[in-house]
Amino acid sequence: MTVPRPGAVLAAPGPAVRPVVLLAWVSVLYGVAQLLLVSPSLGIGWDEAVYASQVAPHAPPAVFSAPRARGVPLLVAPVVAVTDSVFVLRLYLTAVSAAALFGAFYVWLRVRADHVVPLAALLFGGCWLTLFYGNQAMPNLYVALAAVAATGFLILAERSRPALVGLAGTLAVMSLMRPSDALVAAAALAVGALAVVRRRLPAALAAIVAGLCVGWGQWAIEAQARFGGFATRLRDAGEHNAMGWSVSLIEHARALDGPTLCRYGTDCGPVSPVALIWWLAIPVMAALGLWAAWRERRLPPMLLAAGTAVAMALPYLFYVDYAAPRFLTPAYALLSLPVAEAAVAGLRLRRRVAVVVIAGLLAHLTLQGAHVYGMGAGNRHGRDEIGRAAAELRSLGVRPPCLVYGENGVQIGYLLGCDSQGVIQRFAERLPARIRQALERRTQVVAVHKALRLPPYMLTWDETDLSGPWAARFARR
Repeated sequence: MTVPRPGAVLAAPGPAVRPVVLLAWVSVLYGVAQLLLVSPSLGIGWDEAVYASQVAPHAPPAVFSAPRARGVPLLVAPVVAVTDSVFVLRLYLTAVSAAALFGAFYVWLRVRADHVVPLAALLFGGCWLTLFYGNQAMPNLYVALAAVAATGFLILAERSRPALVGLAGTLAVMSLMRPSDALVAAAALAVGALAVVRRRLPAALAAIVAGLCVGWGQWAIEAQARFGGFATRLRDAGEHNAMGWSVSLIEHARALDGPTLCRYGTDCGPVSPVALIWWLAIPVMAALGLWAAWRERRLPPMLLAAGTAVAMALPYLFYVDYAAPRFLTPAYALLSLPVAEAAVAGLRLRRRVAVVVIAGLLAHLTLQGAHVYGMGAGNRHGRDEIGRAAAELRSLGVRPPCLVYGENGVQIGYLLGCDSQGVIQRFAERLPARIRQALERRTQVVAVHKALRLPPYMLTWDETDLSGPWAARFARR
């Protein structure tokens, strides 16, 4: 009796629909994993509250800083417009992210209908970043999935006119989510188009420009209307994001297993050796995948994905002076394709090689699952405290019109339906103009704090202890 090699099942021909079925299962499992490892009961985060408040009828819009874009408010609008339930928002985003994962990688099934694509979706869907942010109102995951789809549509543009519409559409989504990321991706795709598109090159370039103009056009119009002009908003965005030539490789390495942001005095801790091995394995596996694709004479698609990934990672590694793991999400999504190419090639080799590949895949999923569970538990504790503080303030009679000022003030303000002004590192030494104006309008102003030193003007306000580490001070009107 002949025992087949571990990769024989992958290598053997099967029904054409099978990769699609596998991709569908990966997408379903991705959604289920979000519910189990992160939980739809996770409270709302600072950025989420900013985005959701722009379209929520129950709360005034929070301060919308210069770098932000309108893609996420558009994404959450169908739910936020009808309910203030964060739980329902989580369920909605779980479904949307799972469908988006399927749709983005399905485009690549049109490029090559084999097991590389669903395996790439599994590798990316199994990352802690992808799982943790899957049901959160944040832009990076959708930028990543749009980038995956855009590279696939560009390759398909050579033989399909509808692919040009898909290319423009995915660039439009990306530019609405994060215009700066879309600009870098568009530049990489334009260079790649010169190599992978021949007959429809002008149309492909036009589609890239058209998609880019959607988000950048909206951003420019808003810049003129609210930020004093395009150049002023661009400068403010650069200052807000600490942009300038820098090297943040070490910061990103330290943040591989969390926290979610290495800024504003947050201690990212030492570099985790296990996480570092995982990180360094990605470029090695991607290089092996490119080599395997070259041997199979199908290098251009994988080279386009890898090149776009590198282009989208470089600004965050060398032009942003702090680290947030989610910034590299698009790079991980695109590199999952050549990494999966290497894994499938390994499964088709000798049994020992296949066993090593399978062990590596299981280690990836286990490690990332442990990371996301820890991140979910840690964030859930802090956000639960915020939710309890908001509930107590509501029981104390805080109702609109009101303004919440202080630590996590944006989230508490959103939950209460109040205007807000958040504080990260310290309270202003002098009473901010927005707070003073609110008091002049006889608006109820509540300061919330747990660790920051209070400024002198706040010491005369009425103090109330809340649950956990929180306290509130009520301004006298």
